[in-house]
Amino acid sequence: MSMDKPQNFAKRIRERYPEGLTGVFAIGGTRTTYILDQNRDKEDPGKIEDFAAHGEFLLRRYFEFAEMFYTLGGQNMIITAFSFRGFYNRGQEYAEFVTAEMERFMSDYAVAACKRLKIDPYFTGIDTLLLFPEESPIYQLGRSLQRFQQQWRYKKGRRKLIWEIASIPLYSFWNSNFAMSLQDQEALAKAVVEHNDELENVYRVLYQFFSADVYGTEVPMPHFYLGTNKSGDLKWRSPMPLALSGGDYLRMFFTPYPTLFMTPEIMQVILEDLAFNERFFSDQTDYKGKYTRELAQAEYERVMRLRQDPNAVLGLSRRVEEKTDI
Repeated sequence: MSMDKPQNFAKRIRERYPEGLTGVFAIGGTRTTYILDQNRDKEDPGKIEDFAAHGEFLLRRYFEFAEMFYTLGGQNMIITAFSFRGFYNRGQEYAEFVTAEMERFMSDYAVAACKRLKIDPYFTGIDTLLLFPEESPIYQLGRSLQRFQQQWRYKKGRRKLIWEIASIPLYSFWNSNFAMSLQDQEALAKAVVEHNDELENVYRVLYQFFSADVYGTEVPMPHFYLGTNKSGDLKWRSPMPLALSGGDYLRMFFTPYPTLFMTPEIMQVILEDLAFNERFFSDQTDYKGKYTRELAQAEYERVMRLRQDPNAVLGLSRRVEEKTDI
């Protein structure tokens, strides 16, 4: 496959998405990434002995991944860093460890990386963290993230990186509505009525309001989602973008390996397919003019082959298997 140089490709992407290419990234397999990259020659590779080194390694890889996307013309990233369930479903020790790790997004390294890459960082899910008791480390994390945002000097036109941490969209939307002034409620209702001749426009009016409120900045409706199915299963791991978009406007891509192992070449292939490749699509009532007899026969034969192979079903779980020589 012929590949554009990154600077040429980035120019094409910016022209294709003048509003700013926006991606949602569920970075999966972070522990596996560390184990395979740093621990695979140990006696027990799965045991992580130095969690400080683990955290520093992953933070560096996160920003290398972000730089890869921005270099290829991306403008806005929403990265799901952690689920609210992670604060309780893996035990108290893990919750305390993760709470401390979240502080790394405000570290000197993170600040320097944001400045170098001309990124404005945001955090969504702070409202969820502030539901915890004030004396808890999780609540204190929320306050720290809140203060960090208040002190950051944001500038229009910069790249945006939104870290999604522990968000509960239904709570955030309820909170937005509850906190809205009567004047804002009337303005939003008026905007909806003014666009009620076209449901697409009603949806975008609501998206614009609620997304700006929960993200703390204006963000275009995301163009694609990148997740992982390294275990075989296909999961949507980004609650807030899903709740806001309903998934209707997103192309979804999944890697069969931990996300942070992705190369710039693969990222470019994904963005090329998203932005420029024509897909099989018809906005008519049928597929008139889309098939020839030969194409229909070839597609029928392909479907017949696939239905005989249960492993062709996407989403089936996989396990790591020991390779043995026989």
